Parts: sequence; structure tokens; C-alpha cells
Amino acid sequence: MHTSKSILYFLAGWFFSGSMAAFAQQPPAGYFDIPPGFDFPASKQTLEQYRTSANLSAQRLHVWNVFAGMTQTTPDGKYSIFETWFSEEEVFQVGPEPQALGPRRVVRRFRQPAQLSAMPGELVPQAAGTALLSEVLYNYAGYKHVRTNRLYLTVELDALRANGATDPVVPGNRMIPAFPAETVSLKTVWWPIAKDQVTALPVWDPESNPSRPTGNPFTSWARVVAVDPNQTNVPSNATKTVFFLGKQFSDAHLVGIDAFHAVKLDAQTAQNAMQNGRLAQAAQIALGRPLQEGDYVVLVATHLTTKEIDDWVWATFWWHDRPDDGRFAADRPAKVGGVWRNFLMSASYDLDLPLESDGKPHVAFNPWLEAGFPDGGSGNGTVSNCMNCHNRSAWRPDWQGQAGRVFLPIFRGKPDLQSDPAYSTGRLRTDFLWSVPFSSQ
Repeated sequence: MHTSKSILYFLAGWFFSGSMAAFAQQPPAGYFDIPPGFDFPASKQTLEQYRTSANLSAQRLHVWNVFAGMTQTTPDGKYSIFETWFSEEEVFQVGPEPQALGPRRVVRRFRQPAQLSAMPGELVPQAAGTALLSEVLYNYAGYKHVRTNRLYLTVELDALRANGATDPVVPGNRMIPAFPAETVSLKTVWWPIAKDQVTALPVWDPESNPSRPTGNPFTSWARVVAVDPNQTNVPSNATKTVFFLGKQFSDAHLVGIDAFHAVKLDAQTAQNAMQNGRLAQAAQIALGRPLQEGDYVVLVATHLTTKEIDDWVWATFWWHDRPDDGRFAADRPAKVGGVWRNFLMSASYDLDLPLESDGKPHVAFNPWLEAGFPDGGSGNGTVSNCMNCHNRSAWRPDWQGQAGRVFLPIFRGKPDLQSDPAYSTGRLRTDFLWSVPFSSQ
């Protein structure tokens, strides 16, 4: 668990000597990559063999190792490695990087997850996601690629759409320069916890939250845990009565704040979040009041993707109070330690393989981010595959500013290149990353 000082700001002291090109030659002081010993980046040939053989156990072990690497503590003991990575705002800011004469202070700024934002004239399904805070992070390889190729500029995307490399998969489309194999992108998802009261946190149990045509957002989940911000080492059988959205949950499993990767908010960060109407609503749903200095946010989920293979390795993690039960706990190595062992995981290297027990294409989704989606095409969010959604990512000018649901409907299985409008002539495909069309300016 972090202190408020380490949460909100970390010193990444670097000196900028002139041009962006000069800066881009090496990461700044205070930044850390995944260290050796965590199978990253792995051999493309090896990972492709895992895919073609449908070796899910090997796929999962690799992903767990990458997760263990990015959650290692930095040498100064203050942060997890991924926290030193670049925010979406930094990656896609317009203009050169700011020149610094001393240490740089980086402020954590939250958004609502893009999956759960509404396009103009649309409603967010069952208010799913309105109690979630999100942050997208890139490692240095991804950051450098965006800055070097000016993918943060809509004029550059327009130029590539007109004159970029021809897409070999989708005739009539073009492509941005492919990200390097060392690239990692993360979407982190957080839940508010009050500093002065036990807070309810919904928990997704697959056995009690079946696939539903209307979607399965966290507001419909059958169970919550009670999170005590002032207790640690809580006995495993402790319970507490807690209320969530007007409903009483008797004998909810009580857990301490030390069960989470927790961020303690300072006054400025809490104030910044409350200036966003969606995030203010998030606090109201979770806490019944605005965020305050001293409150926590705890990491409840993350999407992880790496460019180790051409169409990326995809994995998604979510916190659980029974993290050693069930198939989503499988293959977790001892390298995953501390609070990070409280996460479950699903992975996908392929749109189809390995097939599910019903003989249909592979499923990989995050209950916090996709479970709330209602029927779309071949199924709803709990029977979707993140690869299909990201395969549809593309730039088109009329998408700019719509931080929302242009990627719907979501599917699993191979894309329909003929009838799906996401593959219509004139798109610029953005190498599977939605943050490129959503965040460029």
C-alpha cells in the first residue's frame, strides 16, 4: 500500500536537452521497464507455437510472468514498475515534451473507462462503469513509437489514412506504423474506498453471474465484500454487514485495505477527480459522498496487452477475494507475489483458439469492463473476446471526441470483413489500439 505522497506524485527527474528526437533516445530517470527474468519480450516464434497448438496453459504462464514483472517494486521501494510508465495524457499530448530544469512531478488523473462511455444520444447500459475510475499507461517503447511517428496528431492520422501503408488484411484500408515488439499498454481500473467507513466492493463470481442478453454490470452482481480502510491482517472468516445501492448484504466477507494495491488520495487529486461529472458520480455510487483527501482507490482490474506477436498478446485481470479458486487462477507462478496474487486472469492469443467447451471461439473478457454489455452480434460481453474488439480499432475523423462506444457491437470469433462497418473502405487501422483514435488531438 502506498502513502499519499507516493500515490499522487512520483519524481521522474530527467533533463530535456532540446528536441523531441534527442529526448526519445532513452527513457527518463525514474522510469523502469520490466526487468530480466520475467519472459519479456518472449520469442515471437515460441508464442506463435503456443497459439497454433492451443496451449492455453503455456499462454497463461507467460502472461502471469509478464504481470509479475510489471508489478515488481522499483529499486527505491516506492512504486510498482508499471506506475512509472507514461500516462495517456503524456503519450498523446500535442507538441514537444516539456523541457525540465529539475525533477518532474507526475499527477495521476483518472477518467471513466472508454468502453463504458456513451456516444452522443446514447445511454450507458444500466449505468455500468459509472463508479469506476480508469487510467491508461504505456511503457517507454509504446510512448516512443507514438511520439516518433506523431500519432498524437489527427492531421498525421489523416495523412496516413490517405497515403499510409496498405493494409494487407482489409482491402481499401491503410495502417499506422506497427508498434515494436517491446510495447506494453495497460488500462487500469480503480474503485473508491472511504477513509472513514467500511465500503462495499462488488465481486464477480462466474458461477452466480451467468451470461445474460441484457448484460451483467457490477450493479447486478450477486455478492460484495466489505473493505475496511483501517484494518490489516483481517481473519479470513471475518464478516460485516454492508450496504450497496440501497441493498443490505449481511455477512459480507470482510477484507482489509492490505488485500489491495491501494492508492491514498491527496486533496488535489480528489478535487481534480470531482471536477469530472462522471467521476463525481462514481464516488457517489461507491461512497455516497464526494472523494476526499485520505480516501483510497484500489486497483480492481487491468487490461494488459503486449506486441510480442503481430496481433498482440491479450490478457485481463480482476481482483477477487477467493483468488486460488477456479480456472482463472490456473498457472499462476510463485513470481506473482503479495497483493498481486489476489488477481484472477483470462488470456487470449487468438480469435478462435482454444475453442470453448461448447465448440465456439475462445472467450476472454473482464467483468468490470465488458460484462455489462448487452447482446451485440454473436453474444454479450461475458462471451466476447477482447481481440475482436481491438481488431476493429481504426481512425475516422467523425469519431474524434466520441470517447465512447464506436467499437460496439462486440463479438468473438473472426471478424466479418465484408459487412462490419468497422472495416469499410477509407479507414486507417490503428494496430489494435483504441487509444490512438480516441486520444489523438
